[in-house]
Amino acid sequence: MSRLRLFSRTWDRPTKDQHAEHWASLAKTPETRARIRRLSRIENITIWPMVVGGLLLLLMLPVTLGSMIWFWITRTVYPEILFWGFPIATGVVVLGAIPYGIASSLLGRAQYADADSAIGVVEGVTSWEERDGEGDLITVYRVRVTAWPSDELTLHRHLDGGRSDHGGPDETWIGRRIRILHNTVDPDDLYDVRFDGWPDRETKGW
Repeated sequence: MSRLRLFSRTWDRPTKDQHAEHWASLAKTPETRARIRRLSRIENITIWPMVVGGLLLLLMLPVTLGSMIWFWITRTVYPEILFWGFPIATGVVVLGAIPYGIASSLLGRAQYADADSAIGVVEGVTSWEERDGEGDLITVYRVRVTAWPSDELTLHRHLDGGRSDHGGPDETWIGRRIRILHNTVDPDDLYDVRFDGWPDRETKGW
């Protein structure tokens, strides 16, 4: 069963180092702190091939068009290297994208490796539209959760995410029991949360 990946938005444009140190400060073991910092460094490194590859792709557009016009005017044969530009640039992007995606996924898990689990209830669902990194319009969903780690403590959390193959959250989710992970016991640290499944189901997917 496919899983809708719910994620958290916590800060207004922190630096990568600030982001890593924040999560490392929440970890309970030296091993987890070291893992968070290591995966964050991998993210920092692998993002550069994607940036360089993207710039090469943009550069190849005017270069290719201008070269084709020039070679047509001068009646010369196109050099083969011209047609290798796009595959090379795409390869550079992929070279960074694959390890970046793996590191990001592992980092998300590491951030909550030492977290506590709590059972809560979906209190509400809202949605809105925004532009993604590629400029496409997407629908973002917010699931409001109230959880009770103990009789004395009530947590309020927000899970933001996109759609799965089965659609996005809707009003039918309200009242459903949900399991979350949290690093702090601050009742109103809304984005200190990671989805951890449905306690009334055998599987953790949607």
